[in-house]
Amino acid sequence: MFKAKSEFEKNSWLLVAYCWLAYATNYIGRKNLSVCLADMIAEGVTDNVSGGTIGTCFMLCYAIGQFTNGWLGDRFHPRYMVCTGLLCSGLMNVFMGLNSNNFLFMIIWAVCGFSCSLLWSPIIRAVSTWTTDEISHAAAASLSATIPIGTICCYLICAAGLKFFSWRVSFMMCGAVLIVMAVILHICFGTIKNHMTEENAKAPVHHDKAHQTSAQANIKVFCAGLVFAAVGILFNGMIKDGLDLWIPTVLGDKFIPSSSVVSLICTILPLLNIFGAYAARDVFHRFKIDELTTCSVMFAVSTISLAIVTVFIHIIPAKTAEAVIGAGDVILAIFITLLLALSSASMLGANTMLLTFIPLHFGKVGRASTVTGMLNCFSYAAAAVSSIAIGSISEVFSWEVVFCVFIGAAFAGAAVCFAGHKQLKRKTDELDAYHG
Repeated sequence: MFKAKSEFEKNSWLLVAYCWLAYATNYIGRKNLSVCLADMIAEGVTDNVSGGTIGTCFMLCYAIGQFTNGWLGDRFHPRYMVCTGLLCSGLMNVFMGLNSNNFLFMIIWAVCGFSCSLLWSPIIRAVSTWTTDEISHAAAASLSATIPIGTICCYLICAAGLKFFSWRVSFMMCGAVLIVMAVILHICFGTIKNHMTEENAKAPVHHDKAHQTSAQANIKVFCAGLVFAAVGILFNGMIKDGLDLWIPTVLGDKFIPSSSVVSLICTILPLLNIFGAYAARDVFHRFKIDELTTCSVMFAVSTISLAIVTVFIHIIPAKTAEAVIGAGDVILAIFITLLLALSSASMLGANTMLLTFIPLHFGKVGRASTVTGMLNCFSYAAAAVSSIAIGSISEVFSWEVVFCVFIGAAFAGAAVCFAGHKQLKRKTDELDAYHG
């Protein structure tokens, strides 16, 4: 599958590889706050409330940036947006390590969030525009796998920094990786700049304004099916990022009150998430169904796994800090983690369909970046709101209620995606048949 048969295909795979490296590196500079926050609080430079606000600033600016940079991504060359995003994110990470003021933490991390938003939409535009249809679809799941792989790399770098130095050095180490990679990738993209030209673009290039207006009038980009995808991504973002944030807390509160054991168990989550993207791709191709139907399947898997977890949360009494941890407790915690991982992986699979496979169709009319940015904006806006809401629900009610909310969101996501699949399928077929 990866063997190039022509110069164009060879350069296409190089483009995919550079985009893969860029987005995996991006996660090294955005997941480190959660790893370093405990030491920052212990040192007294921030507290729980301010630390949560710093993370919220990132999420909100990332969501806003997805919307604006998605639109800009169809108008500026991806090479410059991707490398600028990495460079600015790297600098913000270095500044985090040098800073001690809470207000500046919020400003710096907000800028980092906006900088990180410069990457994904232009990457989807690049892959949809300067590769073949076969290569773009083959690369789609691999691009989504950058999220867990980049997260693991971030954890390893931060773990080394925290063990041998401090949280400040951890931030600066991550920043240095991003800055160096920005320079390397700028050079690498330059080696295939002749490949990334208008002459090689699949998307139609209209220099005549009247022609462009006519072409856009003949095939409308936005449609009812895309609205269903936007609603689906709201539920997806709520569950995917909600689980990512709260799984360690749930395990510690209900099943195994040992942060070190919980941390060790949770290291399997990013690895298992990788399979979610490939599973969704295999379901999509093997059963020859459309993207939103595949999302419905992924949401259904998540609903079932979350329902089983909720039953265990209800029937198993919470462990106290003084309780002796036995082998059975660890086995149960691993079993629950695997169920949560199944839900999380299926949500990454749905995310792959919504943020990669669907936008690829819109590359034919030069709108892949715009559609990706819009959907990603909804995803992270939902994640930012749900993080606060879920925390409040867990305080006022219980984890059973929290997981009932997750189950309701997963069921609603399956229903919404299935309801809109025919309309979006008609539109994507129309886009695939469009040749400008």
